[in-house]
Amino acid sequence: MSNDKAQELTARINESITALCAETDAAKQSETYLAWLSTVSRFYKYSFGNCLLIWTQAPEATRVAGFNTWKSLGRFVKKGETGIRILAPIVRKVDEEKDGATEKVSRPFGFRSVSVFAQEQTDGQPLPELNTNATEGGETLLPLLEKAAAHLNITLVYKAIAGNAEGYSKGGLIEIEETLDTPARCGVIAHEIGHELMHRTNREGTTRQQRELEAESVSYAVLAHFGIHSESRFYLATYDVTAEMLTASLQTIGNAAKKIISMIEDSGEQIEEGEGEQSPAPLAISA
Repeated sequence: MSNDKAQELTARINESITALCAETDAAKQSETYLAWLSTVSRFYKYSFGNCLLIWTQAPEATRVAGFNTWKSLGRFVKKGETGIRILAPIVRKVDEEKDGATEKVSRPFGFRSVSVFAQEQTDGQPLPELNTNATEGGETLLPLLEKAAAHLNITLVYKAIAGNAEGYSKGGLIEIEETLDTPARCGVIAHEIGHELMHRTNREGTTRQQRELEAESVSYAVLAHFGIHSESRFYLATYDVTAEMLTASLQTIGNAAKKIISMIEDSGEQIEEGEGEQSPAPLAISA
């Protein structure tokens, strides 16, 4: 770590995880947990740790950017506003041998504390609306999810499914109940893509309850990003999830949700979210 402030922020990340897990374990239905998923949905370009830092300091923030980025967009940070502290990588050029030649390459050498500001902390020119929200019923989102599945080489089939199941993930094949309406299809497809991304390679040791929690969390975050806020049958008690299970799942959930959102996100004009924010913040937890 590069300085005391960066160490302080890293400690804050871990404290946030502890508090989140404790509340979820006690309540079994945590508004705080859903608020964290909503933060992931809004700031999908950020690392898991920085999502937690934004959530703890400004849970209602809709967009954030650095001081100079806001200025370039014709907006100015209001006098007296305090920045939201996040971690940004320190990158340096080093000599590296490759194919018998020496070339300069960029390598991370730790992290530093930087400030970003929420849109609500600024005044100035109105911003263009981000072209990310789906229509209320998901008519815009559904074909994008279908394309995301195809891009991942997942075959998507609508068919009659016996029993109460709405969908299955079968390793390269997703089956969806054909009678589901459009919003439900969006939720189930996102859920099953989550299973495909998280549970077909390196999560075999997890319990069924934990895998269902992870997939449903990914679905919730993806739909929230695209403006679909379902009533949700999302209750942690349903999955019999402990604090330890949730701790092990948080980063996996965030990474999968971000991958799906990134794949289907429109390429229109968007705010630069953060200053050099791409590398994940370091964590002192096991996953």
